[in-house]
Amino acid sequence: MKVTVHYEGGSVETFDTNALTTTSPLGMGNALTDFRVAMGDGLWVEVSWYRVPQGPTEDGALPLAQRSPGCRIHVLSEGEVEQARSIEIDGRVQWLRIGPDLCDVSQLDETTDLLCGLSKGSSSMATRVANMHDTLMRALGPDGAHEGDEGRMYAMLGMTEASYEFVSALAANVYGDEDSF
Repeated sequence: MKVTVHYEGGSVETFDTNALTTTSPLGMGNALTDFRVAMGDGLWVEVSWYRVPQGPTEDGALPLAQRSPGCRIHVLSEGEVEQARSIEIDGRVQWLRIGPDLCDVSQLDETTDLLCGLSKGSSSMATRVANMHDTLMRALGPDGAHEGDEGRMYAMLGMTEASYEFVSALAANVYGDEDSF
């Protein structure tokens, strides 16, 4: 797995986990290594592995490889995350800076696919956010019945209120009143 970080200043940093998938770093008999990438107080990669048991069980069944904790790797500090423009996992953007915050692009994609269909995934980020906001507001209830659900809506969009406000203002400037030209 490769984690690629694009920074505000234009630099790029790539972290490659391939060295962790051999049998030597985490112990002999490693059948499978799994990675969990998580955002918290910075960016973390959590590594677990599955030890291959020796031989079949007494009844001849295949042995069960138990999951074993490996380690946690603090890939980026909070300060480094604040400087990131985007973070990719295996070439796919996972987090993208929209306004002041990194937004979870996968969460936005999943909500878009769930409520609008797969064809909506190809539109611009601003269009997708605007479409999803409108769809979610209709789903949460008519005529103000959704008041107080804004936090839930932002979570479903994979972004903070500040990021939503930023992209909304941007979309309003770009897609504003057509008669103003």
